[in-house]
Amino acid sequence: MAKNTKKSSYNSGAKSNSGYVFVTIKKHSDKNGGHPHIIVEDIEDKHVSVGLSTQKRKGKKGGMNYAMEKSPLDDGKNSYMRRQGTVAPKKEYSEKRMGSMTPKDYNQAKIYAERAKQKYLAEKKNKKK
Repeated sequence: MAKNTKKSSYNSGAKSNSGYVFVTIKKHSDKNGGHPHIIVEDIEDKHVSVGLSTQKRKGKKGGMNYAMEKSPLDDGKNSYMRRQGTVAPKKEYSEKRMGSMTPKDYNQAKIYAERAKQKYLAEKKNKKK
């Protein structure tokens, strides 16, 4: 049964028998009130996360959000993932809940989160100089 498990640094990442990856979702508070984020991993005292949306586009002229195969919130709505990850203090997140994603969507979330993490680490390294 080892082939049915997949590890992640934050979300136990274990696949269920249905093939979905279970994820932790928290509301990220921002200037617009906040919206749900998938927590991909932790770095220091911060969460690395990817935002969720019900909108196909970011803003009026903005770029396209990534269309997900299934809503991680299991609410039946069309869900989209923001293409830019976020690294923010854990205290900015609230309302923890669990959700599930397809492996394809979860892998895409990890790619976006890794980009945000690398950007954060590069900026942090440059500040030390």
